[in-house]
Amino acid sequence: MNKFLHSVLHNKCPHCLEDNFFISNSTYNLRTFDKMNNACPKCGMDFRQEPGFYLGAAIISYAMQAFFLLITYLILQLLVTLPFWYFVGVFAALLVLLLPFTFRTSRLLWINIMGKKPGAL
Repeated sequence: MNKFLHSVLHNKCPHCLEDNFFISNSTYNLRTFDKMNNACPKCGMDFRQEPGFYLGAAIISYAMQAFFLLITYLILQLLVTLPFWYFVGVFAALLVLLLPFTFRTSRLLWINIMGKKPGAL
């Protein structure tokens, strides 16, 4: 498995892959799912980067949620015939359930793609 995928799938520092990016490994611990370490204790990579850095992660999160909703819509449309408001209810519930997953995954993807590594200019 390459470094990029290992970091995203296992909540690891994108530079050294030694320590965790988020404090908790549990995506659905609602008290800590959004808590990040400030920096990697092993290599010193700054996870905060700069103000507004994670706005790009919001775009990734939006795209992930839109993809999941599209797949859900297509599956439901093929399997069952429901009134419009049932679809809205299913979509709202799905978005709430996916929020911790998409939040964490999008941040890990973003820092792996755009993050400044230690010693980089």
